Amino acid sequence: MHSIRPLGWIMTKRYPDNIAGGFLLLLLLLLLLPALKEAFRLSGSDRNYRNNRIYVQVSGDIVQPGVYAFTRQPDLKGLLIRAGGLHAETEKCLPLAERPFRSGVKVDVEKNVTGYHILEGDMSAFYKFTLGIPVSINSETAEGLTSISGIGLKTARAIILERNRRGGFKNLDELLSVRGVGPALYRKIRPYLNVDTCDSI
Repeated sequence: MHSIRPLGWIMTKRYPDNIAGGFLLLLLLLLLLPALKEAFRLSGSDRNYRNNRIYVQVSGDIVQPGVYAFTRQPDLKGLLIRAGGLHAETEKCLPLAERPFRSGVKVDVEKNVTGYHILEGDMSAFYKFTLGIPVSINSETAEGLTSISGIGLKTARAIILERNRRGGFKNLDELLSVRGVGPALYRKIRPYLNVDTCDSI
């Protein structure tokens, strides 16, 4: 008849090398835990959301509409070159401005009865969120604010009501006065927002 022995005693007797290896692995994991924690923190919502790329969307009477990345702010000529150029008949009548475009701008090349014109606005907040461009709490629509995880339509409308009441936010901390935005939600959404207006640089 076999005697009942503790599992630890059996493991130590039969697999002494495995136990030692397991303890060494556990010790190594404990030593690496702070570095792993930092790596996961940087890959989560607390990471530095903004990047140094300039993203500009171009559409309309051009060869290849789309969103293009630049290392510095492009002027209209540089933007249109990246987009494959203008259609041949457009090139003759479109003035090429030298003023550079900021990140997050949407540029439309459109034709009307007087000729071709450049219309400038903001690209969709959903594009901005995806590309790492902060969304403005002073100019974005309620629907656009919902592109940010944690902001539902109810909270977005509350942000706009508070924005209208204040005549615009002066800093992001003022979001804490919005009904439904507590400290935890504020910390989560803050990296994705700014107080800029849609004015061009």
